[in-house]
Order: sequence, then structure tokens, then C-alpha cells
Amino acid sequence: MKPFSGSIWRVVETQEIAATRSITSSAAEQSRLESLLESSKPKLPIDCQGLDYLLASPFRYPPLDYGSRFGTASQRGVFYGSRDRRTAFAESAVYLWLFRAGPITTGPLEQIRGERTLFSVRVESAKALDLGDELFAPSRPALVDPASWARSQQLGTAARAADVEVILYPSARIVEGSNAALFAPAAFADRRPRCMEHWQMHLNGERCWFGQRSAAYEFRRLDFERDGDIPHPGL
Repeated sequence: MKPFSGSIWRVVETQEIAATRSITSSAAEQSRLESLLESSKPKLPIDCQGLDYLLASPFRYPPLDYGSRFGTASQRGVFYGSRDRRTAFAESAVYLWLFRAGPITTGPLEQIRGERTLFSVRVESAKALDLGDELFAPSRPALVDPASWARSQQLGTAARAADVEVILYPSARIVEGSNAALFAPAAFADRRPRCMEHWQMHLNGERCWFGQRSAAYEFRRLDFERDGDIPHPGL
């Protein structure tokens, strides 16, 4: 293990207060509705108390049936982020394409448009594992395989047992991209996002674009494919 200090980025759907405000007629009703919604959610873990919901949510909710890269379906959730904006958007684009192809009865969605929020948070930990280190070179291809989480979940289980708080690892999707996986909320140096940016998103069968007034990122689906499909362990 070694120390790590730096910012990580994560893309989420833009959340608007209008989602509940549009179906209530007063501030009191809205407050009541949001309290009811909060009571229906899993209990907030003690070590997430005081964290913004964007930081706490991955630890609050159970993982998907097939787990995640460093977590099995029976383990606590993991907060995943990227070391830079471009990698965060690339990872998001992959999951948007997978979602787009998901509907079976109606066929693939022709296109998806909307807003996304990109936020950063500072992470500081003395218990980080860096898979970019030479020690992991022989096993790195298996650990970041886009089609399999078998080896990486084994490593995640061992890392939890060794009290590792953060795993830094190369992106499975984009060359030179780097990601981070947080096992422990204690690794957050901030209690809430340090930077929040709103981006427009447009995705079709071939390209995914994220843009705002001063910048834009565009990705081709072809660059993420293997034998015509985007590989994912849950498929």
C-alpha cells in the first residue's frame, strides 16, 4: 500500500428539485414527500453520516446482481470514479450504449439526449493500491479485462481484508485513462463535491457527445467494441 492524494471525477444523471416539486403544491408538501422518499431508502451507513448523497449513495445501496469490478454481489458497494474528465465521460458513454441496447420488446433506442452532472471530489488515503505499479504488470490484463471481473473481484476481496481504502487502476475502456475505486468513505477528503459541472449529452448508435459552452468530448462506439459488441461482465 502507498499514500494517495488527488481528485477523482464521476458522471451522474442531473438531479433536479423539480422532480418532486412538479407533483406538489407547496413547500410543506414537497418536504413531506421527500421525507417519505428518504424513509423508503436503505439506512444510511454510520460512516456515511454527513456526506453529500452523491458521495454516500454507492455505499448506501446494494450492488447489482453481478457485482462490480472490485466488488461481488454480496459485498458492500464501491464508489467508482476517474482521474480525469475524459476518462469519466468515456466510462459513462459505454454504459449509455449498453443501456441504449437494453430494451428487448421495443428494440434499441434510436438516440438518447439529456443532461449529465460531472463532479469531482478530493480523496486522501494512506492505504491505496496502485495497479499501475510494476508489481501488477503480469496480472494487469486480467485485472482490467472489459469482459470479465473474475480476477479483479478476487483482488477486491483480498484488498478489503487487508484494509485497503482505494484501488487505482487503468481504465478497461480508454487508453491512458485511469480510474479509482473507493472501499471506504473515510478516504474522502471532502464531505461534498468540490466541483460540479453541467453538460449536455447526445448519444446515438455510433457516437456519444458531451458538451458545454467551453469544451466538448466525443467518442465512437466502434472504439469500445470487441467483435461488434461492447463487452461487459454482466451481459
